[in-house]
Amino acid sequence: MDSEDLKEKIAEILPVKKKTHRLRNALITVGAVFVFCLMVIGSAFAYRQVYKNKIYPGVFVGSYPLGGMTADEAKEFIENFNNRIAKEGLDFTYISTSSADSDLRQNTVSADDSSVDLVRIDSEKVVALAMSQGRPQSLWRGLYEPVYIRFFSPSVISADVSIEKQFGDNLSGSMLALSDKPHDANVKISSVLPPVKYEIIPEKSGSLFDYGQAITDVSKNLSQLSLAPVVLQKNDFMPEVFSADITPIISKLDTIIGYGDLSLNYVDSQTKVMKVWNIPAETYADWVEVRKADNGDFIFGLNKEKVEFYLETVRAYTDTPAKNAKFVMENDKVQEFQASQSGVSLNSDKTYSDLDSVFTDRNYRPADLAKTVSVSVDLVNPDVEVSSVNNLGITDIIGSGYSTFHDSHTNRIKNIANAVKRLNGVLIKPGEEFSSIKYAGPFTAENGFLPESVIKGDQLTNEIGGGMCQIGTTLFRMAMNSGMPITERRNHSLVVGYYADPVNGNPGTDATLYEPDVDFRFLNDTGNYLLLQTDIDYNKQMLTFTLWGKSDGRKGWYTHPIVSRWIPAGDPKTVVVTDGSLKPGAQKCQAAFRGAVASFTYSRITSSSEKIDRVFDSYYRPLPKICMVGATSTPPEPGVPVVPADASSTSASE
Repeated sequence: MDSEDLKEKIAEILPVKKKTHRLRNALITVGAVFVFCLMVIGSAFAYRQVYKNKIYPGVFVGSYPLGGMTADEAKEFIENFNNRIAKEGLDFTYISTSSADSDLRQNTVSADDSSVDLVRIDSEKVVALAMSQGRPQSLWRGLYEPVYIRFFSPSVISADVSIEKQFGDNLSGSMLALSDKPHDANVKISSVLPPVKYEIIPEKSGSLFDYGQAITDVSKNLSQLSLAPVVLQKNDFMPEVFSADITPIISKLDTIIGYGDLSLNYVDSQTKVMKVWNIPAETYADWVEVRKADNGDFIFGLNKEKVEFYLETVRAYTDTPAKNAKFVMENDKVQEFQASQSGVSLNSDKTYSDLDSVFTDRNYRPADLAKTVSVSVDLVNPDVEVSSVNNLGITDIIGSGYSTFHDSHTNRIKNIANAVKRLNGVLIKPGEEFSSIKYAGPFTAENGFLPESVIKGDQLTNEIGGGMCQIGTTLFRMAMNSGMPITERRNHSLVVGYYADPVNGNPGTDATLYEPDVDFRFLNDTGNYLLLQTDIDYNKQMLTFTLWGKSDGRKGWYTHPIVSRWIPAGDPKTVVVTDGSLKPGAQKCQAAFRGAVASFTYSRITSSSEKIDRVFDSYYRPLPKICMVGATSTPPEPGVPVVPADASSTSASE
């Protein structure tokens, strides 16, 4: 092979070798990168594992590092700072001018202990925020963010600071003595009797501390865990109302005050009871101020700060806290149940605005104007609803029933209270026929029931568990208001005042219980669990039973009973008792009961929108006044029945 051929052959081989070399180098590079990525990812996963239950390094609150702390350690750290706030206090500085030499001086004032107690950092929120840093939902971001936070860009979070409104009021009160407060010209009323006696207070220029900004600065400092003093800024104040502006309108004052009292009213959303607050002229005269209206006129109005101070006395009657739901089960019974309930909070801004509007109208149209304002309130939602504390589908009130037990004897009330306790929290399964005797009874001494008077035939006697018909009647009304199918109900044998209709006072909507034969029952055909909640109000002497479940669209109601015929009680009777229960000659009487024929209609709409009407007819037998007399050795008079010791008759619990 000559030299030319050799050169050509080498020229063909070299490019192939170069390509092979480059490919090998590329593969090595890719492999190295792949291995490096695996190492980085592995390290990232390992890093995450190390700080699985800890705050990542690089997380700060202000200048304080939280990295490496567990949630409990971080919470303790923040609570220690809360303790520092209480111990070291909060300081404010302000500039004053010496009257002697006009020099500017920096002064320091500290918030009092009661004010410091109104400030707090929420440690749980701080910990939750700190733990979330470097833990995004995205997996890949979650691999690199912890490292990025630690080495490149620390995460500085702000603490959640709570400062109650009273803090600002306390601060302005403590500074009042240190400042010469400027003000508009105003009028001070000393007597509301005509003619109204008054004094015009001249205007005064000056400056006011900016307490709003001070509170903002306190919150900003504490959010970074700083206790540095806060500078109280001053804003120049130029009066808007001058004495010369009051003089032309002062003649209106007699008419405005002479128009009379103001008043507030509030209707409780639950009890429907109205509360009225009368505000005489002697009271609101101290609230009167002069201001410039939107149209440029100078008018008499009411000072907001003074009115809102008065409204705090109203708040005690309006405000109710929201209630969180509770649902604790034990042995297939709900041992603790509390329905969620919205609270009510007085809206002082709106109430003041409405009251001030009524008053300022007197400047223009002092005749035939409103004098009464309804108190405005806001609803406060509970944090925990019923639906979130149970897995039985219990979310709504299906219906309620109530009855009164006025003038009941002690044992009767105790028996009722005992049954109320036994029924409270009962869960009624889907498809179950609820039995009052099953859940409230057995009515025995072993179950805590006491002897109480009942009527057996024509004789008064004591039996264990007297008063259970109060339970049956309340359950009956609850079941009807809940739209439940009634499967068993019997009215009392006598017209008893405890069970009269609460609207028209007629008998007819009662249900008796007498173990074991006479029961009150209804069917749970909702397809869901039902919960029975009972309540006894000793002050109002009222029972309220409420059925909870899941609303399926059903409704239930009943008409007030109508008595078609009243039956006279008849002539009084005397019964001689020979069983020794009464001393010889002793007498025990019962009142007469007139009989009645009554009826009412129970209507319900089912979940399928079908309307079903059912008429309940009730017959109540008459019973004359009966006096039982203990037998003596003297034979009874002719016609007076004698009741032997073993006498028996049909019975009905009353």
